[in-house]
Amino acid sequence: MPSIQSRLLNGLLRSLMRPRINEKTSATEVRDRIERLGGLLSKPWPHQTVSKTELGGVPCDYLEQPGAHPARTLLYLHGGGFMFHAPDTYHSFLGHLCSLIGTSAWLPDYRLAPEHPFPAAPEDCLAAYRGLLDKGIAAENIVVMGDSAGGCLTLVTLQQALKEGLPMPACAVTLSAVTEGYSPSASYIANRNRDPMFSQRATMLFRDSYLPPATDATDPRVSPYYGDFTGFPPLLMFVGSTEMLLSDTIGASRKAALQGVSVHAQVWKSMAHVWPLFRQLPEARVGRATIAKFINQALDNPAGIELPEEIPQGWVTMNTFPS
Repeated sequence: MPSIQSRLLNGLLRSLMRPRINEKTSATEVRDRIERLGGLLSKPWPHQTVSKTELGGVPCDYLEQPGAHPARTLLYLHGGGFMFHAPDTYHSFLGHLCSLIGTSAWLPDYRLAPEHPFPAAPEDCLAAYRGLLDKGIAAENIVVMGDSAGGCLTLVTLQQALKEGLPMPACAVTLSAVTEGYSPSASYIANRNRDPMFSQRATMLFRDSYLPPATDATDPRVSPYYGDFTGFPPLLMFVGSTEMLLSDTIGASRKAALQGVSVHAQVWKSMAHVWPLFRQLPEARVGRATIAKFINQALDNPAGIELPEEIPQGWVTMNTFPS
């Protein structure tokens, strides 16, 4: 049973977000509405320092925490349907996560649709990852993570890095990732009226803004599900049971496992899209601790990933696919 806070959030999103984003909404309107929603998330993390810089030529926020390990870092690829970015909404989340894993974090401001449609975003994210390596940061000390569209870009970045012969990071984490390019998957249909945040009309807006006409939706840079996961580092994937994107996580995690990747897929009961960002939720606190433990074990002992056992029974269904 989800917490009362989660049920209240789902109701809020269903009334304020879901009806207000559709194929007729302009990019400006979407960005304004997301910025207002960001007030629920954008609380500064204590002692965090945020500086504007660049990584591989891509503008970034660089987030530092006191006592962070100098050789370890987190590359976080933000969500937003490939068309909006509210960096303040991520600062508190990343500050908390970095305090749990003892790292700094980079938050790239990759180019956004519709002004910069596909393939601008995956090009920028790969450039940012390459930029970390060019700074002399060892791949085994890097974590790549992303939510929603950023979850897609996380998987795409690793697939493209492998194609270019770049080394893999210690691990990767996705939250409510887009993996099948807005195709009508099983959960896209089954959860179209259950998803508390987005409707099918919203996905049409994101798709049409991001993908130029005649773009092949099975291009792995659009839909990493259709790419090759062979050689991936350990992978942790979160998704809510009522999300339209449920099948995206399940399908990609199963395919990665079949290709030899150590994958941990968690389906959280009745949780909203990218819920770990909402600090008010008990499930977010548990989710952040789960992510932190996964990352810490990957950084310290890449061969021995284990997940915590503290998740309350009934909150989550966990599928572990060993390599």
